[in-house]
This record gives sequence, C-alpha cells and structure tokens, in this order.
Amino acid sequence: MGKPSKFKIPGLILCGFLLSIMEPIVLLISGRDIASALWPMANRSLDITFFLRDWHIELFAFTLFIIPFGFFRSLSATKLEKNLSWIIMGFTFGLILIYFLLNYAYLKDAFVLLPTCLGIILLYSCLIAFEVANYSISEIKFRLSHLGNLASVLVAIWLISPGVSSMAGLLPTPPELDLQEGRYVISTQSYEYPMPEEVAKIQGDYEEGVIFSVYITTPLNVEHKIPLAIILHGFANPFFESYKDWVEELSSRGMAVAFIQYPSDVMPPGYDSYTLVEKDGMSNHPFHVPRVVAIEAAIEHLNATLPDNVDRDHVLVGGHSLGAGYAMIVLDRILDLDWGQESVFVSLEAPYARPSQEDLEIDLSNLPDKFLAHVAISEDDMSVNDCFGVHHHEKLGHGSLLIEVPSDRYGFPRLVATHYLQASETHDTLADWGFYRRVANQAEWLVAGALGNVEMESNAKSNLIDSDDFRYMGKWSDGTDVLQLRTYSDPLNSSQYGHCSNWVGP
Repeated sequence: MGKPSKFKIPGLILCGFLLSIMEPIVLLISGRDIASALWPMANRSLDITFFLRDWHIELFAFTLFIIPFGFFRSLSATKLEKNLSWIIMGFTFGLILIYFLLNYAYLKDAFVLLPTCLGIILLYSCLIAFEVANYSISEIKFRLSHLGNLASVLVAIWLISPGVSSMAGLLPTPPELDLQEGRYVISTQSYEYPMPEEVAKIQGDYEEGVIFSVYITTPLNVEHKIPLAIILHGFANPFFESYKDWVEELSSRGMAVAFIQYPSDVMPPGYDSYTLVEKDGMSNHPFHVPRVVAIEAAIEHLNATLPDNVDRDHVLVGGHSLGAGYAMIVLDRILDLDWGQESVFVSLEAPYARPSQEDLEIDLSNLPDKFLAHVAISEDDMSVNDCFGVHHHEKLGHGSLLIEVPSDRYGFPRLVATHYLQASETHDTLADWGFYRRVANQAEWLVAGALGNVEMESNAKSNLIDSDDFRYMGKWSDGTDVLQLRTYSDPLNSSQYGHCSNWVGP
C-alpha cells in the first residue's frame, strides 16, 4: 500500500467538510442571519428524520449489513474508494456539526436516528479509509492509536449507540390519537392585499419573493353561517404551507380560516440603534409599527373579501410565536370592528412579545361573555421566554388557561415539545395530543355557538377547560402514562411562574 502525501488526507477531509457547510455559508454571505441560514438544512433534517422514523427497522437491518460489508470491502478498496471515503468523512463531520447546532437551537434531542445515521456513514467511511481489514490486530491498534483515526471511530460509535435500541424497535412507542376527521371538504384561495407604501419601502430582501396575501380557506357546500378564524405566522415564516395543518383542522370542522401573511423583514428608522426592552409580555422593537400597519391593511382587505356566509360574531384569533403577540393586536382591532360579539376564542401558541408602543396599546374590555383562551408554551422552547405567555395570559384575564406541553423522552419516537410544535413540518404524535386535539375542540365550540346548538357547545367547552381528560396525553405502548399537560389558571401567582412578575429581558 502506498503512503499518501502529508497533506492529501487532511485536504480531502477539509474538502468534504466545506461541501457540507457550503449552503449556510452562501446564505450568510448573502446577508441572512445564522438562524435563517440554517433553516433550509433544518427543514431537510426534519424530513429525513420522519423518514427514518417510518423505516427504523429497515435502517437497523441495513446497519447489520453495511458495517460487516465495509470491513470486508476494505480488503480490496481501490484508491478512488479510499479518497471518496476521506471526503465523505469530512462531509459527515460537517453534517454532525450542523446537527448539533440545530439540536441546541431547535431539536433538543428529539431526533435520535439522524445522528445515528450519520454515525453509520462515518463508521463505514472509517473502515474503508483506514483499510482496517488489511492489518493484523497489533497493526490495527497501532494505526488506530493515531489521534484522528481513533477520534473518528469513537465519534461514530458514540453517535450510533443511543439509536440502536430505537432502530431495533425495543423501546415503547407513543400512543396514536384517534382524532375524528373534519366533516367538510375545504378550498383555499389567496388574495393579495395592497401593502401600505410606508411599509413597502422599508422591506428587506429576505421576503422579497413573497406576495403578501390573505389565504382564505372555507368548507364547501355549507348552507348555514360559519365562524371565522384568523391565524398569524411566526417570525420569518410567512408561508401558508407551514401552518396548513392548523388551518385545515379548523376549516374541515366548519370554519372560514384567514391566514394573514405580514412582512417580518422590515427596517424602520432606528432599527439598528435602539436598546431592546422586554417587559410584561411586551417589547419596544421598532419593527412592530410597520408590521402592525401591514396587518391592519390585511384585515381591511379581509373584511372586503370574506364570503357572505361568514359569521363575524363568532371568531377565533390565533398566532404562533411572533404571530401570537400580534394576535393580541388583531383581537383588539376586530373588537373595534364589532366582530366577535357572541363568542371569541384566542389561541396563542409559543407566544412572543406584543408591542409596548403607546399607540399600539390594546383594550380588551369589550370581550364577550362567551370567551375562552389557550396560551400554550413548550417545555423545550429555546426561542422565546415563557414569561411572554404568562403575561399574555394575565392580560386576557378570566376565561384563559396557560398550558405547558411537556417533553417525554421515555420511548421512541421521543416526544419533545419544541418551539415548532405547531408547524406542519413538525406534526407528530405530540403535536396531535398537545395541539391539534385542542384545535379540533376550539372549532367545535365556535361552530356550535354559531349554530345555536347548546348541547354541542357545552360538550365542546368541557374539552377546552381544565380537567383530567384535558390534561391526559395517552399511554406508551407498555402502559406507562405519557407526561400530561400542565395547566395554570393563575400562573403569575404560581410557584412555577411567579418569577415572571419581575422578569425583564433580554
């Protein structure tokens, strides 16, 4: 065997490493921040992970085949194969680095099979690159005593080990929720709204290709009046597809749903020189003002485009992350329009701040008697502080319930409550139990109110207020209870969230 040149192997590894991180580097150079630069890879990681979950037994069988195959293949590996193995090792190390960045920021150990798969690829590459089968035991020990080789093998084994029991199907599985499907076939139309000039001229490049619209989804062939839901998206994610499951769950149960796209990438005067203050569920971001101007324009356009059979007296206002903060603004605005005169439901999911600017202060004194609200936070939310939700709950007052969705890493797939639980891309078992079950009952309550069906309305309400059944999250396949929802009717005065009364960010 010929000895490679001094710089050849490090060069091949570096080449593979740079290839793996090329996409986020290009996005960073183009002006994206670190979060948005990693977002495309985060989405792909989710897709791959859900695929691996569905095919975990096949992955286990593949692993049992590929590792011995790699060992024996190293007996006669060609020079090209060995060079490719060094490149693949570098590429895999880059993906491992990105995975751990994503895991710290978003995933919180929810996806055990993705690092396992990377470990399998890394170990196979090590077998070929190190030509393990061509050495005696003493030579293998000597060769692996080189720090780089030893580290590569140990990293591969470390990545693979936690996923072995999951791949083999030895862990308990989570419960599937038998959630009855909606009654109606639905249709979605988008309506571009005129962006106010003062907002259009300060928009950034990130959302340059977005045609800001109101997406209206309605059930077909409904002869009676239907309630209205208004949904607002999170920061830098104005895409209908990310909230499609939420919208369709509501609409298929008899609601008209308006998904409002608003610009989050705006650069108003002072955007780069202000001092951020976060307090009492609010923040002083200068970005709030133009975003609210755009949202108000969207609501005006929505009012003119809603179908005639929409009943504005029964309304749901919901939002995710930054959109949850603006849902509070929308709630104030629709009450000024005399919408929601009969019943209102507010759904704030993983909420961030509402505006603290004096002219954006909200008045909720004219909420109807039939008012309910869910303010939901996730145990492993790394993006927003829980105290925003606690203060929103306090502002909403009587009829609101703070809900904490717990993480349960007992079996496989792990049930980890992250900031993105409500996004269609992360729709899993935990989302069904902790989110979509609530969404279905929210729709039932509002539809029953619009129909004047007192019994149906009462039954739906019982599924929306605190109870043992409400908190129940099912059982793992071995009979162990899944960790239940944690609920608070007065979180600001609780031992868990009492610190929020004095919390000031960032």
